[in-house]
Amino acid sequence: MTVHWLGYTDNIGSVTTIHAAVSRTGNSVQWLTDMTNLRKAAADAESAVIFLKSGIGYDVYDLCRDLSFTFPQVVVILLIPAEELNYKKAMHAGAVDAVGLPGAETEIVQAARDAEQSLRAKMARLTGESSREQKADGRVLTVYGTKGGVGKTTLAVNLAVALSKSGLRVAVLDLDLQFGDVAIFFDVQPKRTIYEWVKEGQDQSAGEIDRYMIHHSSGVEILPAPLRPEFAEVIGGEHVGLVIGQLKRAYDYVIVDTPPSLVEASLVALENSQDILMVTAMDLPTLKNSKLGIETLESLGMKDRMKVVLNRDTKVEGIHLDMVENIIGMPIFARIPSEGKVVVSSVNRGVPFVLSNPREAVTRSIFSIASKLQSDLRRIPNVPKQIPQHSLRKPLFRSIFKR
Repeated sequence: MTVHWLGYTDNIGSVTTIHAAVSRTGNSVQWLTDMTNLRKAAADAESAVIFLKSGIGYDVYDLCRDLSFTFPQVVVILLIPAEELNYKKAMHAGAVDAVGLPGAETEIVQAARDAEQSLRAKMARLTGESSREQKADGRVLTVYGTKGGVGKTTLAVNLAVALSKSGLRVAVLDLDLQFGDVAIFFDVQPKRTIYEWVKEGQDQSAGEIDRYMIHHSSGVEILPAPLRPEFAEVIGGEHVGLVIGQLKRAYDYVIVDTPPSLVEASLVALENSQDILMVTAMDLPTLKNSKLGIETLESLGMKDRMKVVLNRDTKVEGIHLDMVENIIGMPIFARIPSEGKVVVSSVNRGVPFVLSNPREAVTRSIFSIASKLQSDLRRIPNVPKQIPQHSLRKPLFRSIFKR
């Protein structure tokens, strides 16, 4: 696919800095000052990234909206003085990004790279939709654990990258709505999160959710948790069901990271999952909590979807593998070795260790899990077992924890 780079401004001399920054990505922008020529260039392009700089005589937001809806094969980056920039209006206008001028060169370069990645994902989806009437829904996998710090986010992030390396389109949904760390693990700073999606975009079609995703260089795409803990109150179970429905229509795999508690959002995610990875560890408090979690999900009819992952697997005095399986009442699906230095360094750098340390045993274990999941996917039809809605009613949920 050939990507054309176009720009519109009322003053060519005002975009030299932008032009130079984009050149650092190996691309050259064709700047136009006539709207008719811009429309012709957009129509003739197989695909295009368009820079729209605010100017005199036109509303840049209206122009962005017009181009975005008229030409499905383009994405738009807005260039607006920082004091005039309104991110909410930019999102409603369909812009893939907006840069407040004068923007730093690094910000412009990053916006250009993100826009190209978003465009390629958009074109892949459009091509897929034109080549077949209906895409099979992707598979939803929820990573769950009953104790904080057990390694849920580490597993979710690295497993997502491993699956992406197999050529799958993978999304990570951060449902630790108050204190989610998925964005930090990928070293990205969200502008939009699930909170913005709920406030602005929940009624849009599945294709529009791309505007709220962060496109990471690994190929994984992320819908982050809200930026503030109090924003979590806005997001209900119905929103979680809707967003998972949109994501699985757009991606091959949707990996959901959850908090260490059975709140409404977690229950809805678990209900909509074909696979549940229960993360546990080699210490008695974690194993005790894992057993309770397994019993709870079994009472909700979800045990057949559960796979237990033993994280930080190492020799522990008084505890061995058979004991672990006896305590939790389930076989171990996968074991991840304890390599603390590799994992901590990876988290602090914001680079998943499957990328930064490809030869380590901990990385091989993650790719092994990805391979097992894909083998199961080839054997098992992608039809989730539907849990009756009455099984999630609050009286039943409360009665579980009164036992």
